[in-house]
Amino acid sequence: MLARDALAGTETMVAALAEHSDPSVLRTSVLILDRPGPVAARLRAAGVPVASLGGGGGTLAALARLAAAVRRRRVDVLCGYGFRASLATRVLARMLSPGTRVVAGIRGLYVTEIERIDGPRGRVVMAIEKMTSPLVDAYVANSPGALRVLERHGIAAPRLHWIANGLDADRWTAPDRTDRDGPPLVACVGRFSPVKRQADLVAAAALLRDRGVAARFLLAGIGPTMPSVWDDVRRLDLEDEVRLLGDLSTPEVAALLEDADVACLPSSQEGMPGAVMEAMASGLPVVGTDVNGIADLVRDGETGLIVPVGDRVALADALERLVRDAALRRRLGEAGRHRIVAELSLDRMLAETTALYGVLTGRG
Repeated sequence: MLARDALAGTETMVAALAEHSDPSVLRTSVLILDRPGPVAARLRAAGVPVASLGGGGGTLAALARLAAAVRRRRVDVLCGYGFRASLATRVLARMLSPGTRVVAGIRGLYVTEIERIDGPRGRVVMAIEKMTSPLVDAYVANSPGALRVLERHGIAAPRLHWIANGLDADRWTAPDRTDRDGPPLVACVGRFSPVKRQADLVAAAALLRDRGVAARFLLAGIGPTMPSVWDDVRRLDLEDEVRLLGDLSTPEVAALLEDADVACLPSSQEGMPGAVMEAMASGLPVVGTDVNGIADLVRDGETGLIVPVGDRVALADALERLVRDAALRRRLGEAGRHRIVAELSLDRMLAETTALYGVLTGRG
């Protein structure tokens, strides 16, 4: 079950699981607390049963509809993604469907986007998590770092499972980027939010400009920090070097990555970012930060370059290294795509998820 209906990382990965699971082995339905949106439309087009529970009455009404759905359906495994959905599914399943196995799906450092687990909000969330954790049969995270956080807060290790995200590399094209004209293009795809730190990339672009290094920067996405990032672009007089593209569809993102020469994601927190996986599948070297999720994907010096969070000089240095060296870009990009194909495929994620559900239900 999902809390919101938006084609962001978590929602896209859940949609891919539902679309590609073998119905003879795993019959999947998706419940969404939100009103119908792009996820519901995508799943219906693929023939996946989906129910959007949002509408009149707000959150309480949506939860009442969820309770009715849980009571009426025979469900073997109920998995909730995100704090609201995870908490609702575990409580309602235990009240209304005691035989259902409950899974908490984690697609980030924790079940909600909290930059500081030790902050006031983080402490409240972790207290609720610990109190209600006996209602959960298994936690499934897409990065080891999230499981380490839960274990440090008292969740027993046997209930913690790591299933890395998977990607269908055939949907992403890695073109021949040799002999391209013009300055290399750096692409950054992600929601504009404090943890994504696009402002660091804009500052690095200014450093490169001041060093006389020619490069173009295209930033795709929308979100609350977009106006302030655009203010930085104008304040630094970077309108010729940096463009903000707004929200892009999946085909538009694919086209952007085909045109790009380097991908960059300077986040302070991640789960296992789909934007990095898509860039790797597109044959791009990735400059990323040394945080959970990105460092799990990008092997420094092998598939990209890793820098400390918030170190704008180090970020500029890494970008300059790739902008100036086409052979290095090609070598790292080829290795990144190979890693997606060999280790991080959608088929592998489906098989591991199906196997876990089989164990939980006694059918594995």
